[in-house]
Amino acid sequence: MARAKIVIAKFETAVVPPRWGLLRIHTDAGIFGFGEFTVEGQHDSARALVHELEPWFIGRDAADIRGLVRGCYDQSFYHGGPHFMSALAAIEIALWDLRGKSLDLPLHRLLGGAVRDRVKVYRWAGGNNNAPGAAADEAAQVVAEGAKAIKMNACPPLAAVDTYGGIDAAVRRAAAVRDAVGPEVDIAFDFHGRANVPMARRLAKELEFCRPLFYEEPVRPDYNRWLPEIAGITHIPIATGERMYVPAEFSDVIAAKGVHILQPDLVHVGGILNALDIAAMAEANGIALAPHCPLSPVAFMACLHVVVTSRAGWILEWSKGLHYNASGATGSVDPWLRYIAESQWPQFDVDTDGHLALPTGPGLGVAIDWNEVLRAAATGVTWRDERMVLGDGTRTNW
Repeated sequence: MARAKIVIAKFETAVVPPRWGLLRIHTDAGIFGFGEFTVEGQHDSARALVHELEPWFIGRDAADIRGLVRGCYDQSFYHGGPHFMSALAAIEIALWDLRGKSLDLPLHRLLGGAVRDRVKVYRWAGGNNNAPGAAADEAAQVVAEGAKAIKMNACPPLAAVDTYGGIDAAVRRAAAVRDAVGPEVDIAFDFHGRANVPMARRLAKELEFCRPLFYEEPVRPDYNRWLPEIAGITHIPIATGERMYVPAEFSDVIAAKGVHILQPDLVHVGGILNALDIAAMAEANGIALAPHCPLSPVAFMACLHVVVTSRAGWILEWSKGLHYNASGATGSVDPWLRYIAESQWPQFDVDTDGHLALPTGPGLGVAIDWNEVLRAAATGVTWRDERMVLGDGTRTNW
């Protein structure tokens, strides 16, 4: 029988390699809930906010998720942005994990139930800015491991009107990867906000030959007002959302008809409830949901539960094997598996069609080895945004 009330006792945080911030919420019932506050390269700020918000939650009923989280947001005059929303997301995800564990139910059951019994995942391939041959080799390896869909950086950083060969380099890499994986594997291209509007328009046309699954973040979110124009010149779906922090921002790009795939990062939009609101917008407007998630198993499992409950959900980013995750990694175990109890590793084997099964364990459905988290936290995190420059020495978005 479920306990009537579980009281939040304290927060415990850790920053671990390769670049993740993890939260463990303690309760008077001895049950732990896990969340994530990752803002890559700026973890100390997000971590400080988790603990700054902590007094609002201590001594409160852990089951009162919406009241606690929305109340914290509304009573904070300064809210929104990556750090505040990541701190809030970590707390909210951990509360959902607690709730599921206290009722011995998987999270998707608490969210109304699943509409699918498996979720297609895509893996990263092609490195960051590597040569065509190297990108092709990496993509082929990821596909050999069972991936049926991959994503790669679309281009190097581009000048406002590129004269340094960036477009040609992007085309050569895309062609090499397509040749390496064949016609049946889906390839998505992440512009990573590296293109200003003129080059985003050109690149969108130049890469169509590769039959992309979608174009991600063709321009920085600062320039989202241009997305309708970019969407209007290509038949490839436009995706964006990883650097958008509140549901209203997603509502704006939908209203402008500038996006076809919403990519909320649950750790950047305040957690599961806001992600469900964004999923509902996608469904109501006949567009798709594909959460951004190059993060730890904690965030990934939260995303997985959202995708299985949303009719608009269809695919999920999975950072197993991601090249960024090599930062600070040690030993032979993929960093993505390092903090999961080894007995659970088999549940992350994809099926022959590149899907993961519906989570069945209570809460998030993943057992985090907190002792391993603490061992890793002792070494710290060194990952920082990569420094990139254009041919004339201009600093640019990595």
